[in-house]
Amino acid sequence: MERRTFIAGGTAALAATALTGCSTGSGTSAATVNTGSSSRTAMKTTSQSAAANWTALAHDLDGTLVRPGDAGWQTAHQLYNTRFDALKPAAVAYVAHADDIRTTLTYAQAHGIRVSIRNGGHSYAGYSSGDNRLILDVSKLNRIRVSGGQAVVGAGSKLIDVYRALAAKGVTIPAGSCPTVGVSGLVLGGGHGVASRAYGLTCDSLTQATVVTADGTQVTADAKNHSDLFWALRGAGNGNFGVVTELQFKTHAAPQAVTAYMTWPWAKAAAVLKAWQEWGPTQPDEIWSSLHLECSPGRTPAISVACFSMGTYGELQNAVDRLAHQAGANASSVTLRRKGYEEAMEAYAGCSSFSSDAQCHLPGSAPGRSPQGRLGRETYAARSDFFDRSLSAAGIQTVLRQIASVRGGAGSIAFTALGGAVNRVSPTATAFVHRRSRMLAQYIASWGAGASGSTAQSWLTSAHQAMAPYASGAAYQNYTDATLSDWRKAYYGDAVPRLAKVKKQYDPQRFFSYAQGL
Repeated sequence: MERRTFIAGGTAALAATALTGCSTGSGTSAATVNTGSSSRTAMKTTSQSAAANWTALAHDLDGTLVRPGDAGWQTAHQLYNTRFDALKPAAVAYVAHADDIRTTLTYAQAHGIRVSIRNGGHSYAGYSSGDNRLILDVSKLNRIRVSGGQAVVGAGSKLIDVYRALAAKGVTIPAGSCPTVGVSGLVLGGGHGVASRAYGLTCDSLTQATVVTADGTQVTADAKNHSDLFWALRGAGNGNFGVVTELQFKTHAAPQAVTAYMTWPWAKAAAVLKAWQEWGPTQPDEIWSSLHLECSPGRTPAISVACFSMGTYGELQNAVDRLAHQAGANASSVTLRRKGYEEAMEAYAGCSSFSSDAQCHLPGSAPGRSPQGRLGRETYAARSDFFDRSLSAAGIQTVLRQIASVRGGAGSIAFTALGGAVNRVSPTATAFVHRRSRMLAQYIASWGAGASGSTAQSWLTSAHQAMAPYASGAAYQNYTDATLSDWRKAYYGDAVPRLAKVKKQYDPQRFFSYAQGL
């Protein structure tokens, strides 16, 4: 995702684009699961009476059930975005293994309670919670094993922990930058990040997923077994087909990295944007870049470009020099740094200054958090667009006017260069169909926690609508947008009919349902 604000200055002049990892939250997590293609075991049962007997469910779980009024409820019901603090779920079940998932699903079905699946809780639309819903939280399912070119990752793992575990073996997967995002939510919606042009989306490295469906069946999906489900999970898996418990990835080398961060005077913004949109998507695969526009009311807008390369220092230096030459404007500041891969991910996560790994988490004692955690939650709303063509001169002027008219809080528009390995995958190979675009844009409005944010959201809507004539009409499903009128087409395009068939096969009663659920 691209939410963490741009980090610039001093020796750490890196750009962590807002929300490259801080999206997605309706995901799933890992437990010990069978390796066969499917299995069914007896579920624990609770009272079948109409009235919910929460004590019975708590007794039947090896994990933990937290209810309103319990110690820890204030943290347990929270999502990452404070905008959803007013939601009132009925309970949170921190499941410990696949049998706990079956128990929770059986209980919910017996009592007519809707379930929301949660890992990191980063759903932009708050879909990993909801009024009167039972949150099935998979954060306890966080075991990570790495060997032989594969990583088996518990679906409750947080992204920073995945990066660290893999880096210890000299490998990685292409993923985002937000440390507390759940890896399952990320991969099931696609998964963009700084290594995507070199290694593809997160879902492109997924080789197997284990899922518990609504009737308690445990399914292991891969290219040979349950292949339609495997296809659907890679791009449309969040909360639609079942609770993912475990993910298996093909790993990639985690080489030394070079990062760059550049700024220009606002007067040069049009020239820089025009040059960057031709430059970024056409660079060698190992060079990722993002152009960031930001402003706050009463201030001059700012423009910057961040780059990440798995090539050499000299290659990135030459590349950014070419960008400046194409723009006809030297950058007012340029910072290039050599970094280890894990070191770079820590910097993008905003955690490079911390003295311990535990600090790179949200604070608290709940699963997925750390008592030593020093990260904070955020308050924001977002939209997205894919662009199949470069912006025209009119499009460039439109986006610059929009960022200059920010009101009600801080606003940003980040363009990420696509191409490379992302676009070499066929649009029909996975349920992530956005394989022909040049750029992905994310529009963000943020404001103070507790405020209504209505003015900031009004700006966000205006900016997004103003750019519609220049965009493809598609939207990134991990940047969930509750305002989309035809979200099926925007997220899934021509994959919609096939997804409907997979949904009917694996969740025929549509037990897994939410506002933008299949």
